Amino acid sequence: MAADVGADAALVAPAHILITGASSGIGAALARYYARKGMRLSLVARNEERLEQVALECRKAGARTEWNTIDVVHSEAMRSWIEECDGRQPIDMVIANAGIGGENVIAPPAGESLSVSRDIIETNVLGVTNSVIPLLPRFVARGKGHVVIMSSLAAHVGLPDAPLYSASKAAVRVYGHGLRRLLGPKGIRVTVVCPGFVATPMSASVPGHPPFLWSVERAAARIVSGLGRGKREISFPWQLAALTRFAAVLPPSLIDPLLQRTRRGRT
Repeated sequence: MAADVGADAALVAPAHILITGASSGIGAALARYYARKGMRLSLVARNEERLEQVALECRKAGARTEWNTIDVVHSEAMRSWIEECDGRQPIDMVIANAGIGGENVIAPPAGESLSVSRDIIETNVLGVTNSVIPLLPRFVARGKGHVVIMSSLAAHVGLPDAPLYSASKAAVRVYGHGLRRLLGPKGIRVTVVCPGFVATPMSASVPGHPPFLWSVERAAARIVSGLGRGKREISFPWQLAALTRFAAVLPPSLIDPLLQRTRRGRT
């Protein structure tokens, strides 16, 4: 048993996983990774064409797969569909992966607009709670369940190019750890995932050459491995994770000039 798991927690392989943001990037890669005979997948995303293609691939791999095009900001639509999926077969794991990133969160010189700020917070924060909260009473009643929240290494430090994105990822990281401490005694596991740069369409929209770039397949394999070992937090790559954690404890007078250098000449 992994050292990160409490003595009373049983690491049982999930049989029904709900994944949001499953039409591309890490969400799609996780769906494909888990797709196999005996697995049930419930997939959510906004892009119908891409989501249907991912679902088809998962079915071909043997997984019983259902999908729905819902924006995670729509709380009632999410609640209704999640409860329907759980009613057909109890959900063992929810991966709250949907989020806004890439060029959509890069701040202009005067900072993010009110409309962009609202979009980031609604999707990256409320979208997570809309995906997780409907299942919590059911998990507690069953005495088991696994909540997986997709944060980012940006949660450790406020990036000058994306202040609100950093704040949104910090919010769900703290929420995840607090939720684990609340629900752990009831048999519920919570894992926070903090990726660095991953080669997804979202990250490709940002100019420049991101350091320590991982393929989406490598990222999915690392996440699945960490979840299977009962990790409380999964961060990668280790080099960037170490740098961001170190930056988080530096005084602002030291870290501010260093972060300004990462802006690649933006004004």
